[in-house]
Amino acid sequence: MKKSWLSTLLLVGSLSMPIQALAQPQTGSVEALLQKMGQTSQNSTYELSFININSQGIVPIRYRHTLIDGKPLAQLMQMDSTRREIVQRGDEISYFEPGLDAFSLRNDHIVDYIPSIIYQDFNELSGYYNFIDAGRTHIGDIPSRVVRVLSKNNDRYDYVLFIDEERYLPLRVDLLDKNNDIIEQFRVITVNEGNEVRTELNSLRTVNMPPLLLVPKAKPLVYNWSVSQLPEGFKEVKRSNHQISETEFSQSILFSDGLFDFSIYVNKRGQQVNSPERDKMLRYGRNTIYTYDKEGNEITFIGQLPFPTAQAIVNSVVFTKK
Repeated sequence: MKKSWLSTLLLVGSLSMPIQALAQPQTGSVEALLQKMGQTSQNSTYELSFININSQGIVPIRYRHTLIDGKPLAQLMQMDSTRREIVQRGDEISYFEPGLDAFSLRNDHIVDYIPSIIYQDFNELSGYYNFIDAGRTHIGDIPSRVVRVLSKNNDRYDYVLFIDEERYLPLRVDLLDKNNDIIEQFRVITVNEGNEVRTELNSLRTVNMPPLLLVPKAKPLVYNWSVSQLPEGFKEVKRSNHQISETEFSQSILFSDGLFDFSIYVNKRGQQVNSPERDKMLRYGRNTIYTYDKEGNEITFIGQLPFPTAQAIVNSVVFTKK
């Protein structure tokens, strides 16, 4: 039988709404609760209608998920005028957007609009996050457990998760900056379960999907600079060269810990720069942009970390003479 619960918290209080006083924390492993949430999100049959609230506005989304023959089958649809759609079949994610050519990529889950923390290995995250049981509350009329996920070294953003106490699905996820202000919020409006969800998704198995985008294997790139200070858990993912003009180019390295990403760009100017704007910072939603001139090079950080962390990473860039 199909079940549905309506959240009455759609826009009440918006992003600035503080977390209300909660009941006393419950017994049991917080890590086990988080792992159960991740397993349920990836292995169950359900439909979520939710809103994603960020600096660009409010985006209404419908997300359906099931497993068929042990492989995930999911659909995410943006419910406003653009009607953007993303479909997952196994490890292939297909993107459909009006006015653009459809394409597919390989991944194990849809990354758009759904908080990446839901899919993490929390045993691994425990190396640089503390998990705090913040008690119980209600999202709409649904009893929920509340977990605070706090950076141990204060070098990452924090999370507050509201998890359905019976079904273990995430009902609300707040991404917080270091002032405890909400940067981004995932908030479920309705939850549906039952065979109807599986039946609706099953029709996607016969749909022709766009071809996979094949990313050519990149040649190893050797730079005369490196980042000497990284937050624990971050690893280099990719290097790229970017031509800016005939005489100017940029090099970049992408880093990730699986939860957050950032890139360091080095623009080779070829001369010493002492601009009065050499130490510039901008935050746009969850993204920090920080630029610093060093030894005739413009270094830019673009990524999902607080400003003090971005500044420390950029200041740790060292150059070697060729």
